[in-house]
Amino acid sequence: MISLIEVKIKNVLEKLSNNKHSEVAPEEKIDKLIDEACVEFKLVLEKQFKRKKEKFRLRSSNVGKPTCQLQLEKKELQEEEINPLPYNHFTRMVLGDLSEIIVNFIIKLTDIKITGAKNRIRWDLFGGNNKYPIIEGENDIELEEKVYDIKSSSPWAYENKWMKGFSGVAGTDNFGYVDQLLSYSLPQNKRPGGWIVLNKSTGEITVVEFSMLETEQKQEVTKIKETIKYITEDHSFEKCFDEQDEYFYKKPTGNKKLPVTCSFCSFVRHCWPDAQYLPQARSKAQNPKMVWYTHYTEEDE
Repeated sequence: MISLIEVKIKNVLEKLSNNKHSEVAPEEKIDKLIDEACVEFKLVLEKQFKRKKEKFRLRSSNVGKPTCQLQLEKKELQEEEINPLPYNHFTRMVLGDLSEIIVNFIIKLTDIKITGAKNRIRWDLFGGNNKYPIIEGENDIELEEKVYDIKSSSPWAYENKWMKGFSGVAGTDNFGYVDQLLSYSLPQNKRPGGWIVLNKSTGEITVVEFSMLETEQKQEVTKIKETIKYITEDHSFEKCFDEQDEYFYKKPTGNKKLPVTCSFCSFVRHCWPDAQYLPQARSKAQNPKMVWYTHYTEEDE
């Protein structure tokens, strides 16, 4: 079922797209919001241009990641073991921040009640036990007393993940978005609302409502505590994932590839030193997608 928040956002956007600005808000209010957005964008540029490498710590934005990735983020690796970030990483980060500013701007033009934003979070999961860190973070926005996270998305992820609703997010949660949202909401004794997602290519927006039972939330919290313990106690490194057989039109190609989670990780070279980043085998597309292969052959075996 479509979210009421999504309906209200799209209603405003439809009016703006059809040059009905006066039906959305008085000119004075729009001018004020433009000034606020300009200040926010200046802060974004300052943050991105002056960003410095930070010492590893567990925080809201990473506590849901696989433990193998967190272990390697914590460890000082050799340069050749880390995949260099692509040239467009900087612009992706800026566009992500800009997406949040745009979505916030639009929400302020609706009658959705904004009950909070940019709250600093401290989550003590171990009752003051100094052996384990307090998880810190900053939430994006609270609407109607529920905590929402604003995300920007590629067209592929928008269609194949976010448009499938909560099951699409939780089913393949490569970036720990569920645990991140819980770490924003539970310490404040507020309900997790979900995600407001902007398709960076098309400008489409969808709202994915959080739908996890309380018992399931408790299980997630237990998992988060186990992750914190595991990383803090410096256990021996162990890969969380195995290579997979590749199929093309349900037929095995004979190749082996890395799972999607590994393909987004910066430490592929550490875990899979012989892996090759190649165009998808058997693909007839003009620009086939790139895949990390651990075994690759030109022909079916």
